[in-house]
Amino acid sequence: MNESPVYFTRTPSMRPLPMPVTGGDVGLLWQHTNIPAHSRVMVLAWLLDCFRPDTPFPVLELVGEQGSAKSTTQSVLRSLVDPNKVMLRGRPKTVEDVFVAAANNWLVSYENLSGLTPEQQDAFCTLATGGGFASRQLYTNGEEHVMETKRPVVLNGIAVVATRPDLIDRVIHVDLPTIPADARRDDADTHAGWERDQPKVFAGLLDLFSAALAILPTVKLTQKQRMADYERLGEAVARALGFAPGEFQQQYAELVRAGIDRALESNAVAQALDKYLVERVLPINWQGTAGQLYDLLNTHSIPDRSSWPRSPKGLSDQLRRIAPAYRAKGIDITHLGHSREGARWRIAQTRSQTNPATPPGIEGGTRYGAHRE
Repeated sequence: MNESPVYFTRTPSMRPLPMPVTGGDVGLLWQHTNIPAHSRVMVLAWLLDCFRPDTPFPVLELVGEQGSAKSTTQSVLRSLVDPNKVMLRGRPKTVEDVFVAAANNWLVSYENLSGLTPEQQDAFCTLATGGGFASRQLYTNGEEHVMETKRPVVLNGIAVVATRPDLIDRVIHVDLPTIPADARRDDADTHAGWERDQPKVFAGLLDLFSAALAILPTVKLTQKQRMADYERLGEAVARALGFAPGEFQQQYAELVRAGIDRALESNAVAQALDKYLVERVLPINWQGTAGQLYDLLNTHSIPDRSSWPRSPKGLSDQLRRIAPAYRAKGIDITHLGHSREGARWRIAQTRSQTNPATPPGIEGGTRYGAHRE
């Protein structure tokens, strides 16, 4: 078209996407990233989900030791979605910084994170499913400036940065292996090789997207995770790559269960509650007030008490946060209402509704390049 009926915003830092070429090959992507074979389909589904503005976006979290090519991998992935003059940004100082970055970028990208505040993790949850941030407009007393966005997010760090259960539910967690010293490449060769292969990879990615969209209407999920739209697209992507039906769903369910374990490991109340439950005689069926449970859990030592609630009300707030994770593990934490003594809770053992996932096999999945070893 000579003239577009739609106005586009072009920020000074934006860069063009590569021009796709005939004979695309998305399998070349793995030569320029350090994504392990068992996570490649997950990453491909995340990349393609970034192109869909009408569904929630999962957050991609890349974790690995020093020298695992986290930043290089993140830059390569971003160049296929939202190329920018500055591909990676440092840790945001405030929640407002997160939303300003989202307003000026399609993909929000942060590197070398050592931790995120609870407010920042809540902000990434808002970006994943859509929401806004409001603040007082400069030079006015009564007007409000509102930024409403929904954006894909990618984070990297040596340690896990998504620690709150509500963010972990939205995270695609990938552990990057360490690269041996004899397999390292210098930046010049890495950059030149990616400049050469990027158009082919982008063309292959679009071909895969087209094939997945053709399969998507036929995908029916009997059980769905929190990010069901991503799960459904991922199943279509896996089938387009030659994987057996249901294999992606099994792998994603295993990823979600691992995330539940990380959420509980990083929560002080969960650590104390686990110790208390181990001492109980099965089947577990405890009822009482938040104050009584607070006194019981206070007697158990945990390594870090910096985030320990200071009152029974704080304990109730924490119980509401960890209840979904425990429910997935077969422990039902239920608020029974209020009495004269305070908020009443029940902790009981339930039968898990999900079947344990089996790791994917080694056959299949060879179309559009080798996506597993």
